[in-house]
Amino acid sequence: MSALLAGLTLLIIGDSHVTFKDSLLSVLPDEFSRQGAKVVTYGVCSSTAADWVVPNPNNGCGAAERIGDAPIGAPNMKPASPPPVSDLVAKWHPNVIMVILGDTMAAYGQAAVSKDWVDEQVKTLTYAIGKTACIWVGPTWGQFSPRYGKTDQRATEMASFLKGEVAPCSYVDGTALLKQGSVNTIDGIHATPESYKVWGNAIVQATLPELEKLKDAPPATGQ
Repeated sequence: MSALLAGLTLLIIGDSHVTFKDSLLSVLPDEFSRQGAKVVTYGVCSSTAADWVVPNPNNGCGAAERIGDAPIGAPNMKPASPPPVSDLVAKWHPNVIMVILGDTMAAYGQAAVSKDWVDEQVKTLTYAIGKTACIWVGPTWGQFSPRYGKTDQRATEMASFLKGEVAPCSYVDGTALLKQGSVNTIDGIHATPESYKVWGNAIVQATLPELEKLKDAPPATGQ
């Protein structure tokens, strides 16, 4: 184990990209734990940003909690609300929160993104995060499928829009981390295990310098 992130408590929250085995739920906690961080990860499939502030039961497509690099079990498939981020901060006192969200708010298959709605969603969560340091990871590339309707054009639009929305969180543009067309998926949005490894490793490399600086930041108190 490396001591690069020793002393850092990292809270990761997100949608289905951090809910299932062989997704970012596998890659990110494993690698950040190897770097010495204490990592706590919560994923709720189909969750949007405001769901992590005002409880909203989803459709039961999966929810998961992983402490450190503990073995990943089957997700909870009952309708579940994401735990409020304020409760998670009070429980874990993270130095930094990493948010993995974007695809669920991109209105794939619809004519346009409701930018006012996305703005409200994002600002609701960043306000609740408050003074805790945070890093927001936006969506990356996918593949078009009739099931979700994700396109490179919409992914680019959403990634660009989020960049100007997530302050005071810093922003990691998922479409800038990987080459367009390089992400293989199982359904248009959710990557194959190998592509999740590539994306996850790119996220780690992009965020390690900032996380190393934040390891000495005062932990959040939840107040």
